[in-house]
Amino acid sequence: MSANLPETLAEGAVVLPAPPRVVDDLARDLTQAAAAVRAVSRARRTGGDVAVAAYTAVVCTGRSAATALEEAAAWCRQAPEAEVHSLAWARVPGHREDVHEYRVTLAVSFPDGETGEHLGDTHHACR
Repeated sequence: MSANLPETLAEGAVVLPAPPRVVDDLARDLTQAAAAVRAVSRARRTGGDVAVAAYTAVVCTGRSAATALEEAAAWCRQAPEAEVHSLAWARVPGHREDVHEYRVTLAVSFPDGETGEHLGDTHHACR
């Protein structure tokens, strides 16, 4: 269990209000996805294909590389139905000039509510 995420037990349906930042992030992400779609030129096709996906980004932050990775692992354990599509790693400036923090960003999706299938590509080993 992550030290930053308290264990909470609840019975029945739980409704969590979305903070304004989440709503703003979603609007920004949809705007960025629309811009990416508009950037695809129909005239210059090279035989390949381009797809734009708006996956949910889960950002886990820690004061050390190990802590950030532990937070990402804790989140994955708490959301076993999530499918991780990609992972990005960053060392960024922290709250002071001489301090850095580490971020692990997971691009994830959840199963479709009707079909139960995951959307998007995932890595599959050779058969």
